[in-house]
Amino acid sequence: MDNTGLEGKDVEHEVVLRFRPGGPAIFGVWSRPEVADAKFLEWLGTHGQPGAVLTLTATTGGERRPVKSWTHKGGLQVAGAA
Repeated sequence: MDNTGLEGKDVEHEVVLRFRPGGPAIFGVWSRPEVADAKFLEWLGTHGQPGAVLTLTATTGGERRPVKSWTHKGGLQVAGAA
């Protein structure tokens, strides 16, 4: 997982899964990006169905930035990917 510009800083990585847009969510927060990325992929594999919305964000110094997102319709989107 790309953490460009975040090395050496306190970063929280949050994975949020909603079974429908705007619906109730389950989430987890990890300090290690590889753990959050693994959880993102695990939840995608177990809950990746039409209507589900899955996001991974990184927060440092109160600033949130998107890392990855997935919807059935839009597929996997990676921030900064061409």
